[in-house]
Formats: sequence, structure tokens, C-alpha cells
Amino acid sequence: MKLSLDELTALKLVLEFVSVKDLLTSAMNHFAEQEDIHSKDNADLCFKAITSFLK
Repeated sequence: MKLSLDELTALKLVLEFVSVKDLLTSAMNHFAEQEDIHSKDNADLCFKAITSFLK
């Protein structure tokens, strides 16, 4: 996945104020609330990233 300059700038701004762990936890919780399979897969991916890299 290639990110645009605007997307990288947005991420940089957010990460100045929010930790990666908090951001992924919030994303995971939001995805888990959705009922489609793609969202459930995204929630699982966030969980795996948190537990593998951000213990």
C-alpha cells in the first residue's frame, strides 16, 4: 500500500499527540463494532500488531 504525502502528513500530525498503541486500540475497537468481514479482519490485524509489537 503506497501512502500519499497528504496521508503521511496526517499520520505524522496524529502521532505527535496519540501513541501508536492508543491509535491501534481505538481502530481495533471501531472495526470490531462493524459487522462486515473486512472490518473483523482489520480488528484482528490491529490486535495482532498490538500484541506482537507493542506489549
